[in-house]
Order: sequence, then structure tokens, then C-alpha cells
Amino acid sequence: MTSILGVFNTQLIRFFEDLYQTFPEERDIKSALELIKFAKQSNPKLILDLFYIHVYVDLHEAVSREDSDFIVSYAHTKINNEFNEISPALTIFDKYWDKMSDTNKNSIWKYLKVLCALCEKMKV
Repeated sequence: MTSILGVFNTQLIRFFEDLYQTFPEERDIKSALELIKFAKQSNPKLILDLFYIHVYVDLHEAVSREDSDFIVSYAHTKINNEFNEISPALTIFDKYWDKMSDTNKNSIWKYLKVLCALCEKMKV
């Protein structure tokens, strides 16, 4: 049986793979994907902890209500002031959200909602 942590890590990797396929010009996404894959092998809980600190704590409510304005503003501020392994995903909100198709936006919301739900299960 796959653990919640395993499912979380697999979902985060799929999310970054989809982001990289959609935005191949964003090299930071590819680098973050490789780091996440490495961390999954060496310290899988680290990925969850980083997501919790850099996404869940500040954004889970905005994700649940699909508040893109809040997330775009947050992403812009976070990217300019602090880089971490999750920052490349935030770049997508900062640079591309307004131009993105509804299909891509819906896909991102689904990923983020699932990741936040899994994170919440692990952290509660």
C-alpha cells in the first residue's frame, strides 16, 4: 500500500513534469523537478516539509477558493524576496497566469488542491 507521503511526492513530481512540458523555456522548473526527484529518493519528507512551509501555510485557503489574484500577488512578492525549491511553480503564476488557457488553469488548481489536501492529512 502506498503511503500518503508517497502519493504526495508522486503528485508533486507529476505537477512539475506537467509544468515543464507546458513551459519548457523555464529552466528553473526542470531544475526543481530534478531536485524533487532526488529528494524523493534521499529524504521524501523534506519535499512535504518544503511544500508545507512555502505553499500550504500561506496559500491553502487561496487555493481552496481559487483566488488567483492573491496567489499571483503572493508569487510576485515571494519570488522577488526569497527563492526556494517551490519558487519555480510560483513563477508560473507570476509570469503566465493571465495568458494561460482555462484548461491549464483548471489543471493547476486540481494539482494544488490535491497537494494541499495530502499535505493537510500528513501534517494534522
